[in-house]
Amino acid sequence: MAGRAPTIRDVASRAGVSVATASNVVNGNRPVGEGSRQRVAEAIAALGYRLNRSASALRGKSTRLVGMVVPDITNVFFASLVHGVEALAESDGYDLLIVSSSEDTAKERRRVEALVARRIDGLIVVPASDESMTALKGETDGARLPPTVLVDRGAEAPEFDTVRADCNAGGYAAVRCLIGFGHRDIALLAHSKRLENIQSRIAGARRALAEGGLEGRERVIYGGHDLESLRGAIELELHRADRPTAIFALTNVCALASIKAARGLNLEIPGDLSIVGFDDFDWMFALRPYLTTVAQPVEDFASAAWRLLMRRLSGAGANGFERVELPCILKVRESTGPVRPRLKVVAEGN
Repeated sequence: MAGRAPTIRDVASRAGVSVATASNVVNGNRPVGEGSRQRVAEAIAALGYRLNRSASALRGKSTRLVGMVVPDITNVFFASLVHGVEALAESDGYDLLIVSSSEDTAKERRRVEALVARRIDGLIVVPASDESMTALKGETDGARLPPTVLVDRGAEAPEFDTVRADCNAGGYAAVRCLIGFGHRDIALLAHSKRLENIQSRIAGARRALAEGGLEGRERVIYGGHDLESLRGAIELELHRADRPTAIFALTNVCALASIKAARGLNLEIPGDLSIVGFDDFDWMFALRPYLTTVAQPVEDFASAAWRLLMRRLSGAGANGFERVELPCILKVRESTGPVRPRLKVVAEGN
């Protein structure tokens, strides 16, 4: 073997199994007994064998590659989702190619096309918009797209398996919590007007307000995608004389922006301002008060998306597309509390 890369035949010879058995272990095409699998794994490690994915693709075989597209890899929600999918991919013998669209549909298209050019077996996408993947599939007649699962966004997209959270119920629970503490002036901070999952959270919030006799009382503020734009948008609202007494922040970035704005204005949380976030991550326990939030099941997102993709790749998904909706859980902590009465200025002599 001096001077050349080890082949699957070398692996089979060292493991004492047939080439077909060694190939099945590497490619996962058929089940292999645990003893043979272990010997092949040891031979692969000893020889430093690596699958030639390009050659496999040219032969029309599985490359054991899955692509994943997220809007922003620095966002803790999407990073956690990637982490969950990556672990599942590794356990099933796949490698994951991860790219970011930066919330840009044109960039998303380029990234998807680059992944498809790598002959990936499947694709998991959190779309930049609810319509972007449907548009891409329609323009290409789906010819270039491998089996694809949409996560979090694009839940109503035709011809795709999808996974989403019950955002309407999450928004409802958040605002019901605030109403229960006596809040009547509630601001909703969002980053986008055009995403269905955000509008669903707003619809749930409005449903809670209507039930509490507060229909039309919400203030919906759209602040953009970055942290400082969101902070500036909610800070303007908090400067008003009739400022809200509570904020429902519709994403984890919106929650962080709300906390920064409150701190910058020396508002006490929850005494002066109650805050409910969306998503649940470790940073929400970094400072007191701990954040009340609506937790999305990120691990379940990852496992459901992976299950749907593997179902497609196995050929078992021929009878229509599956829609998975997962529940959210309200976690009440320290950032929400009763409304503090506002001091009224009384003119001298009255």
